[in-house]
Amino acid sequence: MRSILVVLTTVAALAAIGALQIGAATPSTQNVAVPGKIGQTVSVAWTGTIPPASAHPTNDCNGAGVGSDQEDIAVTIPRKGYDKFDGVFTFEISWTPSNPTGAEDENDEVLTVNGPDGQDAGDTSATEVGSSDGGDTKETVVAHNLGPGTYHVLACGFVNSTAQDYKGTLTVQTVKKAASQALPSANANGLTFSAAATADPQRDEAEPLIEIARDGHIYTCGPTGFSSGADYAQVSTDGGDQFHILGTPPRGQQGAGGGGDCSLATGATRNASGNYQYAYSGLGALSGFTTSTSPDNGHSLATAGADVNGGVTSNGVAADRQWETFTDDHTVLLSWNQQQPRNVVVQRSTDGGLTFSPITSIAAPDAEFPGPMHYIASTNTVFMPWTKGEEVNLAVSHDGGTTWTDCKVASGDVVAGGTAGFAVADADTAGNIYVVWADSSNYHTWMSVLTADKVAGCSESTDDVASSTDGQPSVDPGFSAPVQVDRDAVTTTVFPWVAAGGAPGRVAVAFYGTTADGDPNSGDFAGAWNVYVNQSLNALDATRTFSQVQATTHPFHYDSICLNGLGCDLAVPPGDRTLADFFAIGFNQANGRLSVVFDRDNKKPDEDLGHIATPMVVTQIAGPSNNGSTIAVTGHDVVRNSSTDPTGDAQSNYSLTAPGVAPPSPPTKNEPAADFTSAAIGPDAATGGFTVTLKVSNLSTTALTQTLTDTGGQSLLWVWRFANGYQDAAASARWSPLTGFTFGWNDYTTGGTPCEGVTNAQGEKCEVFPGNQPLTGKVDAVAGTITLTVPRSYLRQLSGADADGRPLEQSAAKGARFYDGSAFSFANVTGTTQDTQSFLYTLDSTPAMDFLLP
Repeated sequence: MRSILVVLTTVAALAAIGALQIGAATPSTQNVAVPGKIGQTVSVAWTGTIPPASAHPTNDCNGAGVGSDQEDIAVTIPRKGYDKFDGVFTFEISWTPSNPTGAEDENDEVLTVNGPDGQDAGDTSATEVGSSDGGDTKETVVAHNLGPGTYHVLACGFVNSTAQDYKGTLTVQTVKKAASQALPSANANGLTFSAAATADPQRDEAEPLIEIARDGHIYTCGPTGFSSGADYAQVSTDGGDQFHILGTPPRGQQGAGGGGDCSLATGATRNASGNYQYAYSGLGALSGFTTSTSPDNGHSLATAGADVNGGVTSNGVAADRQWETFTDDHTVLLSWNQQQPRNVVVQRSTDGGLTFSPITSIAAPDAEFPGPMHYIASTNTVFMPWTKGEEVNLAVSHDGGTTWTDCKVASGDVVAGGTAGFAVADADTAGNIYVVWADSSNYHTWMSVLTADKVAGCSESTDDVASSTDGQPSVDPGFSAPVQVDRDAVTTTVFPWVAAGGAPGRVAVAFYGTTADGDPNSGDFAGAWNVYVNQSLNALDATRTFSQVQATTHPFHYDSICLNGLGCDLAVPPGDRTLADFFAIGFNQANGRLSVVFDRDNKKPDEDLGHIATPMVVTQIAGPSNNGSTIAVTGHDVVRNSSTDPTGDAQSNYSLTAPGVAPPSPPTKNEPAADFTSAAIGPDAATGGFTVTLKVSNLSTTALTQTLTDTGGQSLLWVWRFANGYQDAAASARWSPLTGFTFGWNDYTTGGTPCEGVTNAQGEKCEVFPGNQPLTGKVDAVAGTITLTVPRSYLRQLSGADADGRPLEQSAAKGARFYDGSAFSFANVTGTTQDTQSFLYTLDSTPAMDFLLP
């Protein structure tokens, strides 16, 4: 707790000092409304005085130094954002040197433009828009498509021997977007993904991350917000069909704290137990990281405590967006976006990611957003992409993470407006590096390649980058010209992620995409979003091509996906931030398959915001593997009427968290009363609906009672959960010693913070299953079956589309398709009836499937 107070006190002190040093321009505040048509210009002007003895040894006014002058400009944008044009913002200051000799180098000024206050600097809208520190008497910062809010224009001295009067201007022009085209996709060669498995059927986990260990364990994780102080993680041991909650059940926290950002990593080599060590870090309220590690695939987790790592180090204070990677079985590198002074720094752990040295190295000076880190064992190379303004860069360590150099990846039209999400990179087995990003003008996804023989050329020192006129690397070691990844009718993309990890030249890029064109930041944006996976089998060729496959079988989100941070709330109408800043794809080296984790938020068209960000996983079942082979998984057709499930996987006490040292392995055991062996759909002639029959290993009273004892439960639930039209719904059977078996149905229902009751009075933070509508069911304890009858009157289907490409919902007819159906078994530890639910104790689930109304 003391370290948190130190960080917050330090940050507050720095902020206070900065406030005392800043003077006001004349006028001190102005308003600018971006015009609504192409070819229009608006401008404002001001004057000010940069105080004497203003010296900022870096190239921007946010670094160490004294004295600056500030102009505040409140920007408003058109209702539909930048849907038909780009807004070009040109900030400029000019001056005549005031020193007696008129020497420019004695009144050398700097221009910095900062974004609106109150934003999380780890969001995709940065604190600093840009800086300029050239060698003449004019400085210019150009930005595109700025979001709404009040921007702070700072003028300060790099060297300033006398008080310096200056003139400032902002000119906003609306110009035609850069030329854009729809490119044809290559043959997908049968690339196919499964129906979406629900990694966590209850918790709110925006921006989900996926990490796949070399032995095939699939880990997912997502934050649920500082107010809840928690990240939640899951692990699949069966290739993505079922996920177990990590951390002490039923809530399942890996450590007390975090909630802002989640990061995962697994060992580069096996540990002493023969497993790949697992490491987790969760961001606290910019104060540091909660860290945990496990030697046995998440069964036993040691945590260092809330927010005790990072935050205060040898290079500064205040922590934001972090990533991590192993370099062997126990050494972990943790990179994060240090806020005071702003740099991407890297710490090292030698105990599997539990504790980290306070000594950091700077990987990227004054960056906006670092992307995830990766390690190439053959050359002891660590790399990460990073962005600043309208440029994508790469940071590389050639000595395993001790020292770092930088280089340029791309700029210009392909990064216009900055990036729509993080820049992300991965490497294949030969060490070729693939970098992907999306621009914020046309919202295309791009990829550039640096072949292994050119990685050594990424060698510009961080000192040279920091002292450059724009704070950007200028060395390009030989990246390929960026190629547009999105294809065919998809016109708007955000949040790209890349997975290589296999044969040279094979790479897969996932993104959120829609056929609707426009500015997705706008609350007026209308469209249906799906997950796409575009694969290249010849990514090292100059004529590289991409296939394009829609990996989701129905839209997971509708309308706005806003990337403007606080500007999302300031816009009229507001944009939707439910999905936060990214999702992820990973390559499984153990079985050659791709898996994608994304969020489904149960938003209906025209709703202002999404609801619970539920992590879902689709996994490759057919087509080319990144490793060069061909995937063909049987028994997992996307549309089917039944699923089989292995016995022995309804595991209680799966994971346990303890402070300081990993506890002994928990008493994990199978619970036969919760252990599904199959789920099957059949017709119901009486209601025109369907029946779902859940086969369970043992439904005897003895088995049921034992499961309550092992879990501390008061009742048990068996739930058939599926997408019923726009939103999820659930048919359930419940049992307690007091009530026996009862049955119920509920449409999509949410609970409050952190997961309380069956109302959302405290805000939507979890999904619950009250089963408060009548449903017919029966149980055959001898046969071990639960049969639930869902009448057609409860059912909805998606059919047709509106003018914006969004499917229409209507009453279900014969042959209607339902999505992502899966059975779940839970113990309810808070109530014998389901009008009282909190975090349910998750035990088992069946492989997901789409199914038709018989």
